[in-house]
Amino acid sequence: MADQTFDFTGSAYSGPATQGGTGGTGSQGPQGTNGTSHQSTSGSCPWVCDSAPTNNPGGDGGVGGNGSKGAKGNAAPNGILYLNDVTGNVSIMVGGGNGQKGGKGGTGGAGGPGGNPGNNPTGCTAVGQGPQGKGGKGGNGGPGGDGGDGSTVTVYYTSITGQFHNQTTAGQAGNGGDPGDPGAGVGNNGQGSPGTGGNPGSASVIRIYQTP
Repeated sequence: MADQTFDFTGSAYSGPATQGGTGGTGSQGPQGTNGTSHQSTSGSCPWVCDSAPTNNPGGDGGVGGNGSKGAKGNAAPNGILYLNDVTGNVSIMVGGGNGQKGGKGGTGGAGGPGGNPGNNPTGCTAVGQGPQGKGGKGGNGGPGGDGGDGSTVTVYYTSITGQFHNQTTAGQAGNGGDPGDPGAGVGNNGQGSPGTGGNPGSASVIRIYQTP
């Protein structure tokens, strides 16, 4: 009989946990200050601008939501093998599945629209609408999931021409989620923080007994 392999490893996750939600859009900036001017009494009596109208930027976008926590790794299944007379080698792998990666932080909200300009009197130069506000900070990445629990696999055999090759692993801790991206705007408040990793899973045991 050819070599045999038995795998009792917990199944892996196909992707990270759910990403955080997008932050809210910033509020519109307040209206700018009105300009002031006066008419000169000299010469052709031109209008003179005393203070030009102003405008204001929009409000900052909201912070993105935090990513979801990764799920705990899938547990290794318990098992009992009855192999009797074995020809060749037997490989046995037992271990909990790796924890799921945390979700990415949500994208920050877009900066709010700029405020309307103040009124422009005769003699002054008009200004346009204020600039868009800063993009909101990205959300924090979610924590990684803990590694899956180990298990016990028991093997009974009568004889073997080769060898048993045993491999036990603890489910690895899931990585923390990626930081969320900042929102759109004139400048932004930066990314969120990356998530923290989880904890490793418990150990597994392989027991082998030769029977008469």
